[in-house]
Amino acid sequence: MDTNRKRLLEAIWKAQDTAYDLMCEYDSLPHRYGENTLYQAEAHLIDLIALHPDITITDLANILRKTPSACSQIVRKLRAKGWVEQIRNEANNRLVNLRLTGEGRRVYQDHADFDAHSQSLTFQLLEEFSEQELAVHLAIQKRINAAYQDDVRRSREYFS
Repeated sequence: MDTNRKRLLEAIWKAQDTAYDLMCEYDSLPHRYGENTLYQAEAHLIDLIALHPDITITDLANILRKTPSACSQIVRKLRAKGWVEQIRNEANNRLVNLRLTGEGRRVYQDHADFDAHSQSLTFQLLEEFSEQELAVHLAIQKRINAAYQDDVRRSREYFS
């Protein structure tokens, strides 16, 4: 392999590691959305409940690839904050559906507004790149994601 190409690929690898570390750090920190403070995991659940009213904890777990227990813990926190309510399913008494409260819908909207603002700032930082350069980056990122997906698949097969 060409030395310059190898150096570039190694720089991409390092940049991916840095991006991963930053995303993990970001996810571990509380965030302020309007008047409310919550973690990314809580915000993701609020988003899903807003987009899928009457979703169950099991459905959330399947979408997020988490255990029902992990989702249940977050739902418990969201209920304690008054943002989510659990409603017994009338058709199947064993199921409990989740809905946002009025305050939960405000938190959802504040989070959506925050995301839109963050996206706008990021897009401004990328204005200097042409559409062709952005398309090349996207194609490269999709290939890198395919490698990550293969790593995940192999790990799941090995440990299942």
